[in-house]
Amino acid sequence: MADYERVKRLGAGNFGEVWLVYDHALDVQRAVKYVSASRIHDGTRFYEEPRILMELRHENIVRVEDAGKLVDGTLYIAMEYLPKGSLETIYGGQPVKLSEALKVLTDICWAVEYAHNREFLHRDIKPANILIGSDGRAKLSDFGLATRVPKGETASPYGYLTHVAPEVLRDNKTTKSTDIYALGVTAYRIINGDGFLPEVHDPGEIQDMVIKGCYPDRGRYRPYVPKKIQNIVNKCMALKPSDRFESAAAFRRALESVEIRCDWRIRRKKQRLTYLTEIGLARLQVVIDKTNGGKFSIETTKTVGLGQPRRITKDSEIGLSVTRMKSKIRQVLSRYVDHGK
Repeated sequence: MADYERVKRLGAGNFGEVWLVYDHALDVQRAVKYVSASRIHDGTRFYEEPRILMELRHENIVRVEDAGKLVDGTLYIAMEYLPKGSLETIYGGQPVKLSEALKVLTDICWAVEYAHNREFLHRDIKPANILIGSDGRAKLSDFGLATRVPKGETASPYGYLTHVAPEVLRDNKTTKSTDIYALGVTAYRIINGDGFLPEVHDPGEIQDMVIKGCYPDRGRYRPYVPKKIQNIVNKCMALKPSDRFESAAAFRRALESVEIRCDWRIRRKKQRLTYLTEIGLARLQVVIDKTNGGKFSIETTKTVGLGQPRRITKDSEIGLSVTRMKSKIRQVLSRYVDHGK
């Protein structure tokens, strides 16, 4: 039996807990998923996940190290420990910088491509199941719902409701294309942040919106997200499987074709929203302020090297309505993203 000492609980779900443990035998840390025997109806099925992970050895898939049963009947799976944690934990639902988001998505596409080439479906792709290594590499985790499906056949419907493709809800059909759809929703969430998701909590209403193609809102993106990226992500989330990318490899190649000229970061403080980026030696800052009268002002400044900030008149304006402010900020930010100046 493995000699694991529990150090810290990393998380918990419907089926058990994940702990950081110290492996006394090999002097390493691991992440171990523990599941009480009372929650397992068929112990042999519990071992499907580690067996799948043993077969899917890839640099972008979390590595399984061990699996077994404790004296009290608790089952466990020991995996490599990635101290940075999941994408969901790291960013807390806030938007990820575009260059970082594309790197993460490209990494996960490699993982999905590898699994699909071996006829495995993941069926639960989401930010919480993407872990980040100390080297910045993204790895796909939690293959508890994964299953092998012979070419041309479909699997039973599973997955996180907001990431489940419309045809799964309509026809109970799960295919490689439904993993592509889940990749698209994941991309939408990390690029925009979860604040851009519709504020709906009723499962029935969410299901209806997914089927109609309004969850998430394909027309709502951060103002600095290039149209090319919007089109790529929306193609992943197409209602018809035939309109999506034909494979994770095709999605990856589309992402790799995008050039990010500048990355905008966001800071919020009361009535002030600030966008910041660097282009070469210059630092750009675009500040949106809301006045007591409900109007908005936009002030854009550019700082070169150690010099003083210089106001960019054409990109600054005061007394704006909400509609005009949104239009102006989209115009300003997107111009720098598209042209780098």
